[in-house]
Amino acid sequence: MGQINLDVQFLSKTYGSKTALTDVSLTAYAGEVLAVLGKNGAGKTTLINSILGMHNYTAKHLEVLGTPLRNQHRPLNIRQRIGVMMQLGTLNANLTVAEQLALFCSYYPAGTTGELLQEQFDLTAIAKQRFGKLSGGQRQQVLFAIAVAGNPDLLFLDEPTVGMDVEARHGLWQQIKQRRQQGCALVLTTHYIEEAERLADRVAILREGRIIAQGTVSEIKGNYSSLESAYLQLIREPAHA
Repeated sequence: MGQINLDVQFLSKTYGSKTALTDVSLTAYAGEVLAVLGKNGAGKTTLINSILGMHNYTAKHLEVLGTPLRNQHRPLNIRQRIGVMMQLGTLNANLTVAEQLALFCSYYPAGTTGELLQEQFDLTAIAKQRFGKLSGGQRQQVLFAIAVAGNPDLLFLDEPTVGMDVEARHGLWQQIKQRRQQGCALVLTTHYIEEAERLADRVAILREGRIIAQGTVSEIKGNYSSLESAYLQLIREPAHA
């Protein structure tokens, strides 16, 4: 299927006596969108945070962009090739949009510029507004622009279109498709199953910290009329099934 940009094998995460993830295995290939679906609390954000080294975890194997990783250390050369847009992402409320973009672009020697991001994401009209004064949808657009400031080869998008109106959501979908065409591997979490069906090449479904189904959109849909119908059936099946 091409170059593997993310390879996770048997990753588990516990918080004291609580198990958040159990033996999660998945791969993300260059030039594809992998959608990770599941209810609130299923472990989607915990999985991303583990891959990013935000907390301790155990795994048989974790490889990012061709580099095997252990524990929480992430080399700078790997971090600069990863983009992240987290569900609860926030920025300094007092900096303007232009200042935010310029700041984050400065972190990536091989990245883009704030001016180009303004044009690419249609942010010129709000460039002088402070981040704290933006609407929820506008904040999401800025956070997505920042996530791609370094032209990443691996991009994590955790509920990226929350709070966006229909037009903004479709615009972001186009940006996701462009990143995919440029060879980026994207890992997308979303509660909008239609969004996953439109964008994803493959889907992994998490339930209570375990992957219960994984495959192409067509494979997951099976005989169902939509991905949403298949998803609802899968998460309702008994845990032992």
